[in-house]
Parts: sequence; structure tokens; C-alpha cells
Amino acid sequence: MEKKTSSTKDVLLEHSRAKVELLGTYLSTFLNIISRVKYVDKIHVYDLLCGEGKYSDGHEGSPIVILKTIKNHYYFNKKTCPNIDVLFNDNGNSDIEFDKSKIERVEEISQNIFKPNNVNVEFFNKDYLEICPLVLDKVNKSKKAKHLIFIDPHGYKEIKLNHIINFLSNGNSEVILFLPLFDMYRFANKSYDIDFKGGNALRSFLNDCFDGKEINFSSVFDFTDNLKQSFIKKTGCFVDTFLLEKDKSNYYGLFFFTPNALGFEKMLSAKWKVDSEQGRGFSKRIENQSSLFESNVEISNYPYELEKFLKEGNKTNGEVYMFGLKKGYLPKHTKEVLKPLRVNGKLKVIDIYDKETPINGYYLKYENYKKLPKKKVFFLLNK
Repeated sequence: MEKKTSSTKDVLLEHSRAKVELLGTYLSTFLNIISRVKYVDKIHVYDLLCGEGKYSDGHEGSPIVILKTIKNHYYFNKKTCPNIDVLFNDNGNSDIEFDKSKIERVEEISQNIFKPNNVNVEFFNKDYLEICPLVLDKVNKSKKAKHLIFIDPHGYKEIKLNHIINFLSNGNSEVILFLPLFDMYRFANKSYDIDFKGGNALRSFLNDCFDGKEINFSSVFDFTDNLKQSFIKKTGCFVDTFLLEKDKSNYYGLFFFTPNALGFEKMLSAKWKVDSEQGRGFSKRIENQSSLFESNVEISNYPYELEKFLKEGNKTNGEVYMFGLKKGYLPKHTKEVLKPLRVNGKLKVIDIYDKETPINGYYLKYENYKKLPKKKVFFLLNK
């Protein structure tokens, strides 16, 4: 086995470790939920650009985390798990071992990880643009299955918006997309100039996102928010982001797409586990991982935004539940904002019989957001 000299390509940097942690945390929740849904006969997990598997510094990449998460689910659930198909793909050569491809290393390392009998793992050495039609075919043929697709590209030039739209089109898929936001933002405004060399791929991507309109982005955060809003509009799905800071001002981002409100809530929960202060991002500069944004709910703008929303008129618990999620906050955070309003007599919560609910009766749950809510209450704010 011949090894290359050390470089940043053969280690897993901190921001990438946070990315993989978030993936593993969400996959664990995904398995726990979907395994209890009776109509789902199989779960498909795809890692379309899976990398090395394990790095020179000993840290484990996404494919190993995926397999270990499945193994842990099996043992935590009395040696049972749903039927799972896993697809790993990468056509790159290893940056750790000269004589192997990345996918060969992943396959070799994965052989040492226990897999339940009803878990099938496939390995492909294909270009990203080649593997996408194969995955789409699986998604469209397996309509009683659930699909989780992780895309971690080596850059952004091959990423096409229509791939994301197509993956999500049957309503049974979720996508997690990793993008080098700062690099894209840095060249975004320049890419509109047809004379700018190397701008074709980014210009095409931005044209697809913004219908050919030239958007002047003021910062990497403005760029990220504009992308998010475009993704929501183009896919018709819930979309959220998680920023990862590689070093000062150099940001990457995870975009999470789901057609399902419960999936959206669970991804937010996974984000808050990685960033316990604001659930928005990872910063290597802050010891023991704190947020690179405001430090907590109380000093963020969310209390003001929620109160403004309630002032619009009476809101149901389903509406308040979804408002919080779309702002990036879990039901428990929304309750933190509502409690002082209620204690101070500024807010009333009443049921369908005009009877005030118990002091902790907010009923901010997914089951109450659905078309036929299990419990419906109304929030009345004194203006």
C-alpha cells in the first residue's frame, strides 16, 4: 500500500466533521421515524460523492458514519431494522493510497462494519452526472420506499438544480446538499460577465435558480438566503440551511430539502444538537462549539417576529408550529417565547369551545399541523 504525502485532501477538517456529524444525527432520527411507518417497505440511502471513507487523521467520512448509524439503530432496536438499500458512489482516485480509487477504499473499510442481513450495500465508480439517472430511476420505481440522498460535491460545477427537483418529485425523497458557499458567492457577481473565464458552470446554475435574472449579492449570507428562497420556490419543499465555517469568512453550507413537515422538524432538531445555541451553524473559532450567531433565543429577533405574527390575527397551533419551524426554531423554543406573554396576561390560548387551555397547553406538534389536527387551539394576542 503506497501512501501519498499529507495534504488537506487526506484529512477530515473540522467543518467537514461537523457536516458528517449532522448527517449521522439526522439519519439516526430518520431511521427511527421511518421504521415505524407501516406503508414504507424499504429505505434507500444514497451517498453520491462519498469520498475516502476514512482519513489519514483517523476521522471517519460520511459512508462509514452511515453504516455505523445503521448498525447502531439495529442494536438499539433489539436487533431489528427496516429493509435498507445503501448506494455509495465516487469516481475519484484516492488521495491517501496511490493504488486505489476512493470507492475501493470505502468498500474495503466497510467490510469491517457489521451489517444486518436485510441491509444491502452497493458500490459504484461513476461520474456524478452518470450516477444521477440511475438514482432517479430507483427513486421513481420505489414509490413505497423512502429515499435519503446526500450530495457532497468536489466543488459545484456538476450540480444541477433540475437533479434536485427530479429527486424530490415523487414526494418520498429528502436531499441533503453540501455547497462551497463562499467560493460560489465570491465569483457569483463576476460570473454574469460572459467574458469571465471559468464562470460558465456557476452562471448556468444561477440562471436556473433565478430565472436568468442577475442578482447582486451583498454578502455570503445574502447569497445563501437567496439560494434558499429560490430552492423553496423551485422545489415546492421545505428547505433549510446549516452554515459551516472552515476558517474566517470561508463558509460552506448544507441545504436540506424535504416535502414533509415532520422531516423538517427533525432536521432542525439535528441542527440544534450540533449548534446548541442557535441551530444555525458551526464555527471552528469558538471552543466547545458555540454558535457563530446570537447566543440564544432571548437575544435573537425571534420573539419580536413571533409577536408580530400573532398580532396579524388569531392563529391556530398548527400555524404557530409551522411559523417557528420556518424561522429555524423548534416548538420548545416557541414555547419559551410564548410563556412570558401568557403569564403577563398578554396572550390567551383557547380551545374550540372557547375554554382556556392549561398553562402549558400550547399543542405545538406535527400531529396538530396536519389537515385533520388531533388538537386545535387558538392564540389570541392583546394588541
